Amino acid sequence: MYSMRMMQRGLLAASLLAGVSVAQAAPVDPAQSLVRATFKQFNVPVSGDFKTFSGDIAFDAAKPEQAKGQLTVSTASFDLGDPMYNKEVAKPDWFDSAKHPQATLTLVSVKPAGKAFQATADLTIRGIKKNIQFPVTVTAKAGGKQEFAGKASIKRLDYKVGASGDWGDTSLVADEVVIDFRLQTR
Repeated sequence: MYSMRMMQRGLLAASLLAGVSVAQAAPVDPAQSLVRATFKQFNVPVSGDFKTFSGDIAFDAAKPEQAKGQLTVSTASFDLGDPMYNKEVAKPDWFDSAKHPQATLTLVSVKPAGKAFQATADLTIRGIKKNIQFPVTVTAKAGGKQEFAGKASIKRLDYKVGASGDWGDTSLVADEVVIDFRLQTR
């Protein structure tokens, strides 16, 4: 009898804990989302969009510290608007898409920051993982969807992107790259 009560209490506790879980992960809808990188070449801003990416985000504004998320981007899908440039950035000097077909962003933490949030994530490009921080705004959309928008600044040379030959000269191509994103869940 005693063991039956203990088992019932254990089941009740497990049921209660199951109700205190993180928000259900929702897939990112690429058709309603954008991942863009902007850098300066000869001090002129140049932007390109990643055309192929996927991810999942679990976020509850009441419990931002429990947020989870991952974004995977196809490095070969970077589109600068010119097929010749697109081929160039996929080569070993830049993304090395043959060896490193994906870049990933994995959410580490989210904290409130005024009307927005401060996110910390691990960004992996060319097999090199660095911790980055960036502000994020979250907007509720129709049908329970959410939109996450923000900007993150990174240094391309930290990831060995365009680090060899003339491209390593930051007076030709600036080291700073700004990644703009707008990710909407399905």
